[in-house]
Amino acid sequence: MNKLTLISAITATLFTLSAQAEKYYVEASVGNTDVEFGSDSKSDTSFSILGGYDVYAQDKIKIAAEVGYNQYAELTSNGEFLGNQITTTQDINSLAFGAKLAYTPMTKLDVFGRLAYETIKNDVDSDGLGSFSTTSDEITYAVGASYEVVDNFSLGTQYKYASLDGGADLTNVTVSANYHF
Repeated sequence: MNKLTLISAITATLFTLSAQAEKYYVEASVGNTDVEFGSDSKSDTSFSILGGYDVYAQDKIKIAAEVGYNQYAELTSNGEFLGNQITTTQDINSLAFGAKLAYTPMTKLDVFGRLAYETIKNDVDSDGLGSFSTTSDEITYAVGASYEVVDNFSLGTQYKYASLDGGADLTNVTVSANYHF
């Protein structure tokens, strides 16, 4: 009897998910991250992947919940410490939970804003000085646009900003591909 109940529950879940499948999407992006601290600025190639679920879609308005991973930058700098040359590498990445509000001003074109809570991790490794890791919880803001090239597939661009702990500013400009199931 327990096996029959389990099979029935799994089957009901699969039918429910397949009926809701068109509300799920995945998005991958590549771009450039710039980290500014005072007058010093470093940049590197970034990439991210996220999954989303359309919570609300009516007329020209869509609201979605999203979760994603961002690899912002791997920055390398050279300097001197106590007369010795050292190389320091920073790896900046995050896990994000957020919301997307999209407006469709014309067929196939969306303009959107994103607001996310991100746990940003900064792994630092210095020659001869060891390594350490810091984590900060940040709110990030983004604006962008996307165009549906063919059914369920769109291309887009986005600008993202975060003010990091310690006074640094992170900006990220990306191009993306999005697939709606």
